[in-house]
Amino acid sequence: MIHSLYIHLPFCRRRCSYCDFYSQTNLSQKGAYIQALEKDAIYFQSLCGEIKSLYIGGGTPSVFKRREFASLFAILRRRFRFSKNCETTVEVNPRSANKNILSFLGENGVNRLSIGIQFLDAKLLKKARREHSPEDAEKLFIAARLAGFNNINTDIIYGFPGQDKKTFADTLNRITALSPEHISAYIYTPPSNRKNILKEPTPAEEIIAAMYRTLCRELKKARYCHYEISNFARPGKQSAHNLNYWGRGAYAGLGAGAVSSFGNKRLTGAHLNNYLLSPLKKSEEILTKKQINFEKKFLALRMLEGIPYRKTHEKFIAPGWMKKNGAKTIFTEKGWLLSNSIIVEL
Repeated sequence: MIHSLYIHLPFCRRRCSYCDFYSQTNLSQKGAYIQALEKDAIYFQSLCGEIKSLYIGGGTPSVFKRREFASLFAILRRRFRFSKNCETTVEVNPRSANKNILSFLGENGVNRLSIGIQFLDAKLLKKARREHSPEDAEKLFIAARLAGFNNINTDIIYGFPGQDKKTFADTLNRITALSPEHISAYIYTPPSNRKNILKEPTPAEEIIAAMYRTLCRELKKARYCHYEISNFARPGKQSAHNLNYWGRGAYAGLGAGAVSSFGNKRLTGAHLNNYLLSPLKKSEEILTKKQINFEKKFLALRMLEGIPYRKTHEKFIAPGWMKKNGAKTIFTEKGWLLSNSIIVEL
């Protein structure tokens, strides 16, 4: 049975320059989209047991109004059973969210927020085509605390064109001063599913490596646990939803472009216009045992869990990229930066 549920709300007021997720800027289709989501929910209803984690992402979910969220929550309650302690996360952005929507989310069982801050530098925010200012981001975080949220993630990016070690360190210092329970720090990669509008090159590899070392060092000092290559959490505040992904657990994805995975099957929803016409029409991939085993290894190595030690790992242990941890082999901080190229050789 499936116990994790992802809802994709693919609407944004405008697309960020770095974003590679599926999204649209035609907000007039939100009402029709919610109706389509109910058909999708009916499809997955019989495949799901009690839901232990719900994640509503995008896009920009916080462009949805209270009444639209109310319709969505009503559908979810009709079609699924939720555990008493279900981790329920909604992504919010500083310009589209406000104290009223935050209070409404809290009243409707949302107990975790993920705030898309990305940078606390005005020039980088403009280059990224983000709507908010650094001050907007900090104000939203404070508003979330006042609304009663005690489990907040902040997203940040490093290695972005025009970013240097100082601007990254400044953002990191201001983020840690806010003291979120969770920090997701992603290395910038140019979009692969659409044209890259940024002409400026990314920082040199040694600059990006220095940013990553700063990230690991400063968050360790601030008592965050580095439990996945890009994720840091206070004790007990690791993302249950993402841990299910990384453990290759089953999950249902509702919405345009949303991915579902259970057993050896992977389903992907159609893009928006086709999804509105036929929410149940999904592309299907049947994974081979070899693909599944590689995914398990890849995902385990992204976490501190690691993989069973083999003598062949010594070639990566000797230069300090990996290390033995009991009966397991795990990446070192140095090795995590090279992880993608190393994993294919293991």
